[in-house]
Amino acid sequence: MNSLKNVILVSLLSMTLASCGGGGNNSSADKGIDESAYEVNDQYYENVEKRVPFDKENPLNFDEEFTNGMDDNVWYAIEGSWHTDVAGAPHNGMKKRNLFYSKDSSGNGYLAIRGRGIYNKDSDFETNKPEGGGIETINHLLPGRYVIRMAAMPREGGVSTMWTYCTTTGSEATSQNEIDIEIGGTTKASQFEHEWCTSWTKHTDKQPDTVNVTDILYLNDGKMHDFAFDWYTDYKKSNEGRVDWFIDGKFIDSLTGSMIPTHAMPLWVGLWFPPLWAGVPAFTEDYMIIDRITYTAFEDSQYADKCRSYVTYNPVQPSTLNIQSVNYDKITKDLNKFSNGEFESLDVCTDSRDSGSYYGWLADNPAVYKGTVTLSNEHIEGSHAYKLTASTDSSVPESERGIYLGQNISNSFPGYKFNFSIDAKKVNADAVGNIEISYRNASGKSVKTEKIAIDSTEFKSFSKELVVPEKASAVKIYITSEAGSLIYDNAKLLRVL
Repeated sequence: MNSLKNVILVSLLSMTLASCGGGGNNSSADKGIDESAYEVNDQYYENVEKRVPFDKENPLNFDEEFTNGMDDNVWYAIEGSWHTDVAGAPHNGMKKRNLFYSKDSSGNGYLAIRGRGIYNKDSDFETNKPEGGGIETINHLLPGRYVIRMAAMPREGGVSTMWTYCTTTGSEATSQNEIDIEIGGTTKASQFEHEWCTSWTKHTDKQPDTVNVTDILYLNDGKMHDFAFDWYTDYKKSNEGRVDWFIDGKFIDSLTGSMIPTHAMPLWVGLWFPPLWAGVPAFTEDYMIIDRITYTAFEDSQYADKCRSYVTYNPVQPSTLNIQSVNYDKITKDLNKFSNGEFESLDVCTDSRDSGSYYGWLADNPAVYKGTVTLSNEHIEGSHAYKLTASTDSSVPESERGIYLGQNISNSFPGYKFNFSIDAKKVNADAVGNIEISYRNASGKSVKTEKIAIDSTEFKSFSKELVVPEKASAVKIYITSEAGSLIYDNAKLLRVL
């Protein structure tokens, strides 16, 4: 495998880097520059070849659509982890077992990267260590246009990303050549309102721009979008480096200066779970779904130096992995956003970031509300359901005798729709319980509430389409008992795309 990589690298780089290092010495005052081509406007993305022509015959170029899987001549699947020593935020990095292929009803192919959150109970999942997956190009790539068409994983805690990276010294303190598109990890209250556009040349020479893109989209809207950057090492024939970022062809940001790399770098794509700064991955599983990745080199006036960086993180050719296929509807419109919606267990998650929920369902203020939750053998699906029982202790104020179990779906923005359903019943006619839906803003304050009363002593399906109102950015759903006992089973929250 390594010999294959070396053959490809040596042969391709000898062709593409032969003239490197000498193309960036022209002055910006040179005649022939069309200044209008450098004006950032609605045509800036389309007019790229007026600035620098593409080298359309470059053997490094690729257009991967995943209809027939991944091309072994372009990609490695990787497995590894980094930044794993942060107290209270363990993670398992990127695992090859989280790579899947999928096709929609029209036959379009996708690479689906599974993100497993802290509520995951798969037999091969290490408790409380969320994990994703990733791939890397075999070859070091040059200045040019990099585009990924994808739907980012929509949940808090994970980062869907495409980045270039190499080090010339083996130490990021002195060499960390990197350009990033990062979605889901901006340290902002709502991660999916901002894209992180970042460029580095070493650990102390970097610029991370946090770009508000809500005039274009919310980044976890579940739809396919084109995320791109153009990397120049000789912008405007002035030997100046520059990176421009785009969403769906719309310019969103640029950087110039010493933080712009000048070394050829592999391209990396994946989903990972940073410690602390991307939020809490309080879910079971969700997916980053990639429709297409393309790379087109600029002509060789955009020079690049060789980089000594070597492939790491256990690279393997995709064809050797027996990557499994997964139903497209299962990972999109039929994916339950509730964790533990089956109510099969009262196991308590032990992750310190979770505060002891029943793998998703958290009792609201148990120091005040004295009701209890137990497993019931009366059920609709599976083997059990949750029985919520209000306290009958007369020494407890009546307003504090109930129990409220809630699950929060963060980063749910105005206009987002969900189909909600749950099976429920009152154990006796005098029982009182409700489904309470609270739409909350970034500060956690409710901006709108809805309530559905449980009105039957026989199991009944309760359902409602939820539409997130203006000023809200989260949906929290409670199941309750305020008097007597009620049984809840088979809760589903499905995103309407």
